[in-house]
Formats: sequence, C-alpha cells, structure tokens
Amino acid sequence: MKKFILLMLMILAMSGCGSTGGDEKAVPKVGALMQLNATPEQAAQYSDEGTLNFYDNFTSMQMALESKSIDSIRTYGSVAKYMTANNSDLVINEDQMVRLVDDFCCAMRQEDDALKNSFDGAIEAMKADGTLEALIDKYVRNATEAPQAVDITEIAGAETIKVGVTGDLPPLDLVLADGTPAGFNTAVLSEISRRIGKNIELVQIDSGARAVALTSKQVDVIFWVVVPADDSNRPKDFDTPEGLALSEPYYQDVVVNVNLSTLAAGL
Repeated sequence: MKKFILLMLMILAMSGCGSTGGDEKAVPKVGALMQLNATPEQAAQYSDEGTLNFYDNFTSMQMALESKSIDSIRTYGSVAKYMTANNSDLVINEDQMVRLVDDFCCAMRQEDDALKNSFDGAIEAMKADGTLEALIDKYVRNATEAPQAVDITEIAGAETIKVGVTGDLPPLDLVLADGTPAGFNTAVLSEISRRIGKNIELVQIDSGARAVALTSKQVDVIFWVVVPADDSNRPKDFDTPEGLALSEPYYQDVVVNVNLSTLAAGL
C-alpha cells in the first residue's frame, strides 16, 4: 500500500511539473532604439511589453526582427505605419496594452540660450500660422512610400548651425539611400532656417551617439523626445541627460510595437 501511495505521489508530481511548464508563456523580446539616460530595466517600469533590447540604429534593430532575434520593434505610430506600408511581412501589434505618448523637440547645449529661444519662436509661429500642421499632413499623415529629399535653402553670409540626423525614424527622421536627409524633421528644419535667418547643415549620426555629438560640439542641435506635460505616469526628466536645453515641442506621437506578420513569423 505504501508503495502504491508513493507511486501515485510521484505521478502527480511529474504531472504537475509538466502542466506548469506547458502553461508558462515565453517573455517577448522587444527591440528599441538606445535610450541615453535610462537603462532597459528603468524603461521596462513603464511598459508591460516584455524584455527591452536596445539598439544603436534602426537598421540593426530591423535586422534583429527579421532574423527573429527579437519578437517586435518598439517605435512610433507614424514610423510603424511607414514600415508596414513598405514591408508586407510587418504588422502593427493591435493587442498592445501600454500606450505611451512622447513629444518631439530639438535639444541644444544648455548654454545656447539664444539658439533655443530662436527655435522656440519659430516653432510657436509655425503653430500659430498653420505651417506646422501643413508639414505634418504632407510628411507624416500623407507620407508616401517614396519620399523625396527636402531642400534647405542656403542663406548667403548667414551663420551655419549643425544639426544631427539619424535616419532612424522614417518618415520623421529619414535619410534616403543616397545619403540625403529627407522626411518631416528635415522639412521642419528648412522652415526654421528660413524664419531665424540661419543656415542648417545636416550631419548624419547614430541614434546612440546623439548626446555625445552634441556635448562634444560635433553638432549644435539634435532631435529629442520628452514626456508630455500632462503625463503623470513617468518622470518629466525621463531619458533626458543633464546639460540639455529643450525647445518647445513641435510634434506628438504614440508608442506602438511592430511584429512580423503571422505568415512571415511561421516561415
């Protein structure tokens, strides 16, 4: 009898172990562009999407998704729309629970007050006269699959400001195959250049090198994202290194995930 009871306990234990393992779900791996003042652990506090894996640039992150090293890419809604329009193997994750929103702005060195004030004035004027909304319509909401380069008119004899671009957020921050910057941010810069009377020179850098490029004076301005003023879920200085001055925001977008489609994932 004792042997029988012992045998039954062993069977139940083995059965319990098997069922627990079968019910466990693998934690998804999510790719994201490098955050410069927040670790993956800190960033994960504001997300229930899975384990975050940071990448220095968009290309390496997309290659990781295609090779199935990660399960999805964390990016912005406009970027996700652009990605899926250009690649039928990709889909936006409609089941994503967390919906974070970021404001887009320009970052300068803290001591460059005059530069920040000139950008703020131009951005506020563009909001007031409808120019900014028209640029959003043209380069974001109605972005085509084959965007054209944006011309920044040179102003004879004017001071030149160097602005870092990454190409990591098409169609917002976009660099064409021939190395020419394009997209929404470039269009915004072109308009700012005209309004403040300064030339803009675009310098291509990796996303993870933005802060270093700014503090080392390789560039004078970089694009940045900040927590909106009405967001009570994250600290206002989240992922904003010390020593940066931030312009008025000029665009807002929601954070979403992009996955391989069911058909592509099964290949």
